[in-house]
Formats: sequence, C-alpha cells, structure tokens
Amino acid sequence: MGRVVRCQAVVLKDDKILVLRQYNYKRQKEYWLLPGGGLEENETTEQCILRELREETGLKVEIKEILFDEPGNGFDPYQRYVTFLCTPLKDSVGAAGNETVSYRKILELKWISATDEKQWNKYILTEQFYPSMKKIKDRLEVKALVGGIKV
Repeated sequence: MGRVVRCQAVVLKDDKILVLRQYNYKRQKEYWLLPGGGLEENETTEQCILRELREETGLKVEIKEILFDEPGNGFDPYQRYVTFLCTPLKDSVGAAGNETVSYRKILELKWISATDEKQWNKYILTEQFYPSMKKIKDRLEVKALVGGIKV
C-alpha cells in the first residue's frame, strides 16, 4: 500500500516560513512546497514530520501544534494532509537534504514571509501552492491576534 498521509511542516522563524525549492526530472518542472512527506508504517504523524524535516532540511524543531488535519486536494495520491506548526530549536541550522525519490531533487531551502503576499514569488502563487499558503497566512494572523504566537 502506498503512502496515503502526508505530514508537512510550517516551520516558523522571525515571521518567515521555510519552503523547499524542488525539481522533478520526470516532469522537468520546478516547484516549491512545504517540507514533509509520506507517513511510514508504524510511525506516528509526529515521528514522521521530525524525520522528514531532518532528512530534507537538517533542522531539529519543536512541534507547537497541528495547524490543519484535512483530506487530500486531488493533486496527488495523498488522502490526508497533517500540517504541523514548528519552530527550529536554538542553534539548529538547516541545509538542503537529499530527496529519497531519485527523480526529484531539493535545490534550495528558502525562508519566505509568512504574512506579506507581495514578497511571494510565482512558485508560491501557483494554483497548487497558493491556497495552502493563503490558508496558513490567515491561520497565523488569527493566532497572532489572539496572542497565541508572534508572527
């Protein structure tokens, strides 16, 4: 059975969110996405996101909460997405890791504004990624208003 749950992270630091710039050699296409990946057998969603962040970014993080737990979007095989809000641990330094799928490569880790859409580039604004980023921005702004986090 394939992976049906994708765990992904909104890693928040200084009003910025970490995104990955990836290249898919099969489709010859560059795209950006949140770090994360498929839940493996006998793994909790928390274990999955910590493993994926370590593999893809080298970062050690503290999981703050689950921002979203929702059904898949139809763009890919995942039937469920669990999105965690995380913060990097002090002194944890990120670097692009190795993608485990041979036809995809992580090109760059990029910190982008969590709340200023004017700073988002064309990859963030794609129909696949923008709805997620907008939803994250709105959720973080609400959390900031109620004093939950600093954005």
